[in-house]
Parts: sequence; structure tokens; C-alpha cells
Amino acid sequence: MSVPTKADAAGSVAFGWTFDHGEFAVLTGRVPQKARDVLYEAGFWYWADELDGWHQRPSVERDDQIHNAAQAIDQLVKARFPVTNWHRPEQRNADLVEHYRWLLDGGPFPDAAITAAKARTVISDALAAGHLGARDRDAAEQVVSGALVVEAMSADFDGVQWWLASDPAEDDLHSCVWLRYEPSAGRLDVTDYYASFAGAEARRDFRVTMLRDTTVPTTARAEAARPSRRLRMSAAPSTPPLPPGPASGRAASR
Repeated sequence: MSVPTKADAAGSVAFGWTFDHGEFAVLTGRVPQKARDVLYEAGFWYWADELDGWHQRPSVERDDQIHNAAQAIDQLVKARFPVTNWHRPEQRNADLVEHYRWLLDGGPFPDAAITAAKARTVISDALAAGHLGARDRDAAEQVVSGALVVEAMSADFDGVQWWLASDPAEDDLHSCVWLRYEPSAGRLDVTDYYASFAGAEARRDFRVTMLRDTTVPTTARAEAARPSRRLRMSAAPSTPPLPPGPASGRAASR
């Protein structure tokens, strides 16, 4: 077992998300029992060997998982214990608190007006150049006219962009829609509809699934190529670590 360095002595917890495990927490260095108790109370009971970290019960709903992680982060920051974003290690402490509040926020996007103007320009140019087919003209013309206002845009995923748009008229059935824009194929499709009362849900879904950065940092990719921390330690490979909570009366898994 390696000897902890001065940098490890204080310890820290990195929070992140994967498709397979949902919200997770990775403990680094000497993490005091009080910090471990916070994670335990937040439901981080399950060990993921490939993450070298803990995750919540898979059946817990996505938003509930985020809420649990946000509460743990709030408590750790208040206790002045270091926390970071596993995906963006430069984002730490108070910045991470704000990041999780943003994930749970169903309110309007601050730059929605700029995004709407950009979308109108992009689609107007595509229509003028004849890049959109007849079947896609209806949605395109609604974007250009302002009948559909694009509030947020995702990054480019293999040549496809996802947009969240709203109907200013607030139709009872289709207040918010997701658009799939594929410039190379000349396609602009409506893929999902949200009722008027679910606008906050639509914005929250878009933040979490399309705007959240869940890339794997270089350091984590290098670490994944090595045997897991648990296997590098003297503990038996068949015995996962106990959850990071109270030492007495707890089980290894739940």
C-alpha cells in the first residue's frame, strides 16, 4: 500500500455521473468519518469497482439521486471539506454547489434570447440554401417565425444537435418540444413533446441529459487502465469495502 502524501492527507470527494451507475462519489486520500457519514446518509451505499467509488441504489429516480448528491455536497462544503466535479476537476466547493443547483433548476435559461436568435439565423440560412427537406419545413418555419422559440442548444453529438424549444402561445398540449437538428442530412425533427404544465421538467431534463458535461477526464482514463484501488490494497478481492457510513451495525451491501 502506498504511503499517503501531504496532498492526500486532507482527502477529498469527487462527484459525478455515469449512465450505468447514476450519481457517484469517489473518495481520495484520508476522508474523515464525518464526511463518510454524510455520503452514507445521502444513500451512497453501493461500490462500483470500475469507478473506485460509491453510487446510490439503481432504482432511485434520476432527480432524486441528484438531489441526494446536492444535499451531501452542501453539507460537505459547509463543513469546509473539499469536493470537486469528477468530470471537471477545476470545478470545486462552492462552484460544485451551484452546478448541482443548476441541474435541479427548471427555470428559464439566462441566455435563451441569444440562443433563439442564433437558431433563427441557422435555420433561416438552411432554408434559403435549400438544405432542409419538405417534411422538415413546418418545424423550420416555426423556428424562423418565432412560433417556436429555441431556448437551449446542446453541443454537437456526431453531427447531431439537440434543441429545446417552447411555444410562446403555451398551447395546452405542446408547450415545449425537443428538436433534433442534423445539418448534414438536412433534417429538423420534433422528437419529444411536453405539456404546458411540464415546462420546468422539460428544462430540467435538457440540462441534465444534454447540457451536463459527463466526459471522462484524462486522469480518470489513465486510472481506469490500472487495477482498481480496492484490488491494489490488501483487502480480499471478493469482499467489497463497507459503505462509507457508521462503523457499527451496517452491512456490506443493501
